[in-house]
Amino acid sequence: MSGLRFKKTTEFDEEVYAVHPDDYRGLLEALKGEGLDYPRSLSGVDVGYGLRVVVHLYGIENGRKVTVFTDLPYDAPEIESVTDLWPGLEWFEREAYDLFGIRFKGHPDLRRILLEEDWTIHPLLKRYDTGGYPLPDWRPAPWPEPAPWEEPEAAGEGGEA
Repeated sequence: MSGLRFKKTTEFDEEVYAVHPDDYRGLLEALKGEGLDYPRSLSGVDVGYGLRVVVHLYGIENGRKVTVFTDLPYDAPEIESVTDLWPGLEWFEREAYDLFGIRFKGHPDLRRILLEEDWTIHPLLKRYDTGGYPLPDWRPAPWPEPAPWEEPEAAGEGGEA
């Protein structure tokens, strides 16, 4: 996993990787090669300053649990699809697209899964109220410094912590 920009921590019995969006796919390919063969879930989250993609993986043979997340800016919420690695994530990626507007490059059938195709909003974004109306005073929070995948003392350096 050398050359990939990520920060690794352990929380309870689970490894947590915060990864740069450009290295998201590379890290997931590496983790699949390490025996993480069961994707528990993939979801989107509006974190206030951008959109987060969260993937939960499990190794059936070794019992290893891993969470991987990456943050995307609101103005460019696009990331590589991983449905070719784990076909079971196809509908999860469609749901994240439908509800948050996250586009998955290379997805075989990226279209709305819950809402009608003519919907113009992605309803789980924080910029909308519970009725689907834009909040007039909504502004994104500033991007965190350092980014979630960077160590505070070594911002810009890649690799394991």
